[in-house]
Amino acid sequence: MKRLSFALAGVLAFPLAASAAVYPGNGNSGFGGPVGLGSLSLSDDGTTLNGTFTKGTNGVNDNLVIYVDSVSGGFTDTSSFSDANDGLRKSISGFDGGTNRSLLTMPAGFLPDYAIALGPAAESFGGLWQLASGGNNSLPFISSVNLNPVGTSTSPTYTFSLPLSSIGITPGNKSFTMLGTYISNSGFRSDEFIAGNGTGTQGWNPFVGTTAAQYTSTVTPEPASFGLLAIGALVGLRRRRI
Repeated sequence: MKRLSFALAGVLAFPLAASAAVYPGNGNSGFGGPVGLGSLSLSDDGTTLNGTFTKGTNGVNDNLVIYVDSVSGGFTDTSSFSDANDGLRKSISGFDGGTNRSLLTMPAGFLPDYAIALGPAAESFGGLWQLASGGNNSLPFISSVNLNPVGTSTSPTYTFSLPLSSIGITPGNKSFTMLGTYISNSGFRSDEFIAGNGTGTQGWNPFVGTTAAQYTSTVTPEPASFGLLAIGALVGLRRRRI
């Protein structure tokens, strides 16, 4: 009975855990290599998505935009995005608000619905936007993604987090695809990509995404499941002793 009690205590104390998925940059260094030679790590606890961006060489002086395909519908390219109301919106749109644009055509089958935009130094902010066609303020702002730290380009790592529900992820569907592009706050795009890849000539020029990456939650069963297992074991032992 004592051995079983210790075993059940271990089961009840078992933590909710998920292994992190790591996505490398594409190896390019047109803007100095902070994204192309860096990596992105994602994990979740069933409710919150947690990300860590580990920079490569040189400072993160521009913005990392991670396009996310998590629900039905979406966009095949950025041609209809003309929101230039601030630096992160310009980066999402790939548009400087005037005549310069770096069109990004998405990889085949990848139709993003949201964009996570991280500007630790240039903007001192990271946020989540829904994608939409139109001009200034047409991209609906959803929430901050708790980017940390901000105000510096030289931190080795930057963390962010957001509710899975904010990108349409439900308990029965914990998978999405993504593509990250490194771009200035005037829409001038680099050749650095992460969690996927793209090709094009650096600048206000067209790019074509060649691959996107998939994230799937690997969270263990909810703690309640372990509790039910323990209760079942106790009931079984009780019946055997009677």
